[in-house]
Amino acid sequence: MLRAVARCCGHWPPGAAAADGMLWQTELRPHAAGEFSMAAAQANLAMEDQAQVLASPSATLVGVYDGHGGADASRFLRSRLFPHIQRFEKEQGGMSTEVIRRAFGAAEEEFLQQVRQAWPQRPRMAAVGSCCLLGAISGDTLYVANLGDSRAVLGRRVVGGGVAVAERLTDEHNAASEEVRRELAALNPDDGQIVVHTRGAWRVKGIIQVSRSIGDVYLKKPEYSMDPLFRNIGPPIPLKRPALSAEPSIHVRKLKPNDLFLIFASDGLWEHLSDDAAVQIVFKNPRTGIANRLVKAALKEATRKREVSFRDLKTIEKGVRRHFHDDISVIVVYLDRHRGRRHTRVVDSSSNCTSAPVDIYYSNSGQPVEALQAQRGSGW
Repeated sequence: MLRAVARCCGHWPPGAAAADGMLWQTELRPHAAGEFSMAAAQANLAMEDQAQVLASPSATLVGVYDGHGGADASRFLRSRLFPHIQRFEKEQGGMSTEVIRRAFGAAEEEFLQQVRQAWPQRPRMAAVGSCCLLGAISGDTLYVANLGDSRAVLGRRVVGGGVAVAERLTDEHNAASEEVRRELAALNPDDGQIVVHTRGAWRVKGIIQVSRSIGDVYLKKPEYSMDPLFRNIGPPIPLKRPALSAEPSIHVRKLKPNDLFLIFASDGLWEHLSDDAAVQIVFKNPRTGIANRLVKAALKEATRKREVSFRDLKTIEKGVRRHFHDDISVIVVYLDRHRGRRHTRVVDSSSNCTSAPVDIYYSNSGQPVEALQAQRGSGW
């Protein structure tokens, strides 16, 4: 299991590159309760999404990390969240909400330590953060934890019919939600600027749309944004208390025979596909390449909105492509064991961890990960 975690948090496995060099997918793979499919698309100059699955006989872990302000925080989660989950699971004697909550807290604290260490040379690290979506299947119990606006959706068969319906499993921490704005106002009764509508959207402190994340230290600890070193990055932000939280929303449910599959994805997918549209695509199509099918459906919808062809999109370079769509990461997890369907036994080995490339462009161009690390200026 330790080797599996090490592989999952290190280099990526081989996958299939797409013709435009900005898409990636891997073949259908087994996990303890069935099979899973994974795919991703890059839009940013540096890939800010990260995604991974760790399959072992005892549990299946799914992670989707949507970074913002840079890739440091999402890449950090890729390397450190699963080890924290594993450590607390061992201490507690099994998976639980407490294990997940402690792992998120440990990840937040460890990233803060990295920001502190990097502060004199890289003060920009204080302005980097990531949404964090975690799924854990242990026996017949599903845990879903979330910070930010990535989303997990269950595809469930209607009793007595050949129809699948969508059930959202995550609470989205985004200031676009009136409920989130009310929550922020209640937590900050003496701050009339805690949520501001600017640049076409509601934003916490007029800056960021998500209200919970890993990182974003400058919006949690005022000593960073008020420090003169931060002035080259942004204006000082007076805070009486943290504007953002790293406390995850956690949902637990017993899996049932009518539960067919789970879709975990960053908001790059959901801004173009509804929950129901995504569930119908998975329900009505073959399993092979299903995550990639979802990615392409979102890309086609993005190009339709911008009135360009999908073929033209393939010619647009990273960075510029962000004007058309965000990075997209998708993991589809089929739930066969809970429906009495025969499933593949998972052997506890390093081959059972799958991670999307740290950067799809570099992966598809054949450049080694060391080149990306050199470009970034530090390890992760």
